[in-house]
Amino acid sequence: MNIEEFRMVCLSQSCARENAPWADPRYQNLITYTVAGKWFCLLNLETKACLIKCRPDEVIELQDRFMGIEPAWHMNKKHWIGLELKSDVPDDEIRRLVHQAYSLVAARLTKSAKRAIGLL
Repeated sequence: MNIEEFRMVCLSQSCARENAPWADPRYQNLITYTVAGKWFCLLNLETKACLIKCRPDEVIELQDRFMGIEPAWHMNKKHWIGLELKSDVPDDEIRRLVHQAYSLVAARLTKSAKRAIGLL
């Protein structure tokens, strides 16, 4: 999957936003995807890799199944995976993982946050 396709998958989630939250030039290539201000994905435009929130029961299985999935650098390894966009991970699996990540984050929002963004 290329970066533009990945961006569209992220932004196709209800009320998802794309952000470049850091002013420091070292982080200018990092883009976050959020729902109600909570991250579900972080994309590195330079390395063409991303960090995706994941169900803990799938993390190890995904790493064993795909060469393009590894522990998420600088994130909680129990809840996040690192994914190379140009790897052995099929596009359909990437779409599923993004949708799942969004759903995991959206499910934990407060009722008032869900109401504010139209998820209730």
